[in-house]
Amino acid sequence: MGPCLTAPLKNDTITTTIERKYIMNQKLFTESFQEIMQEKPIEEDKSKDLSLAKLFDLPNLSQGSRIKLGNRFELTINRYLKNFKKVTSFKDDSSSLWMNTKTNEVISDGAGKGMKDIDILFTKDMTTYYLESKTNLNLDTEKSHATIEKVKTITNCLKNNVDYPNVTGKVFSPFWDETNVPISARIKKSGMIMWFSELNDILELGLTKSSWVDMCKEFGKQIKE
Repeated sequence: MGPCLTAPLKNDTITTTIERKYIMNQKLFTESFQEIMQEKPIEEDKSKDLSLAKLFDLPNLSQGSRIKLGNRFELTINRYLKNFKKVTSFKDDSSSLWMNTKTNEVISDGAGKGMKDIDILFTKDMTTYYLESKTNLNLDTEKSHATIEKVKTITNCLKNNVDYPNVTGKVFSPFWDETNVPISARIKKSGMIMWFSELNDILELGLTKSSWVDMCKEFGKQIKE
């Protein structure tokens, strides 16, 4: 009589499938960042660092380069969304997207005269996510107010457009959570911040706080090279 073969447990198979999914999605996210940085490299310069520079372990980035890094990060999110099969992204990483607040229409490309620009817009599982990307949440009173009002306005416009179901509008931050992140009182009180930990779950990246920090440091090394 031959040896008794035990069939693999169903839960083990599910776990392996989920892990493979996370690995594939993390690879896609990494490739999105690498492609953006190859297309739009950032030259390093010596100056004071800000929080985003610290996240990427780039303390010598100049103010101008930090702004470019924030822009490239936003492009990375949009590139990933464009290639991630489980979402419908309305913004290409190479195009502009605008909200016509008079008609509630989302307009692609063009100058956007009299309209409000949209940073990130996608749907997943019958939910629409509009994100205003901010690498600096420590805004002065005027800018804090303007940011909150912009998110509220665009969110309301999307809610009045039948093409976008179950709309949620947030101020998106690349940091995992609020730990050691300077935040203006008005932005914090608004309750409108989406930290990267929440987007990590939505985009099925399977990252932890420590692995996200490690990934950003690896991204930073690519900028240094």
